[in-house]
Amino acid sequence: MITKNTIKSVAALRQQKYRKEQQLFVVEGRKMVNELIDSDFEIISLFATEKYCAENDIPSNKVEIATEVQMEQMTGQDTAPGILAVVRQPETVSIDSNATLVLALDGISNPGNMGTIIRTADWFGIRNIVCSEDCVELWNPKVIQATMGSIFRMNIIETDLEAFLTKSQSQGKAIFGALLDGKNLFKMQDKAEGIIVIGSESHGIRPNILPLITHPITIPRAEGSLTESLNASIAAAIIMAQMSR
Repeated sequence: MITKNTIKSVAALRQQKYRKEQQLFVVEGRKMVNELIDSDFEIISLFATEKYCAENDIPSNKVEIATEVQMEQMTGQDTAPGILAVVRQPETVSIDSNATLVLALDGISNPGNMGTIIRTADWFGIRNIVCSEDCVELWNPKVIQATMGSIFRMNIIETDLEAFLTKSQSQGKAIFGALLDGKNLFKMQDKAEGIIVIGSESHGIRPNILPLITHPITIPRAEGSLTESLNASIAAAIIMAQMSR
């Protein structure tokens, strides 16, 4: 039976403070939960309404049955989902040193952009992502939702980005940086290998990271275009599409 304390503890996970304290996060909706079940993530609790179980042929003994009202109290979405899971945050992983391409995110603060970048990286087979320590929290519900399940297949770490890139540079790895005055991305001939750095939505790549860029690249804009920059997730998608060919 779902108690008031259970509802309160699940609802509290909408706040980063409690997600960090409990090392838990919430996954909502059919597609996302199905992706979760197929992953190695540890599910702590799984809640579903009777209607959802009936429509999806789920035995009631596999989930904790919640009323529509209880689900509305637990959810962080405008419309309550039929199924909701509480999940343990995975332990810190390490980046695959043999990966052909690694994505490095410098200060990405918008949850939608972060989730979209993760989803796009998964599409192009780039499964290793390094985030600076001030990027938006990975377990933010808006990030989770925007990944559409891709986050469950990715290798993502949060670390001191400057230290990570300094070490990578010393190991002879190519570090590509998305800049306004770099080499035309579409004129690159050789298959790219190394680390792709994407800067924040408002400031781009930060000054302390710029000296570590060994291969500045740019997405050329059309002649006469007055647009100053691209959205971070759009820029990342174009670069990943070109460099993963």
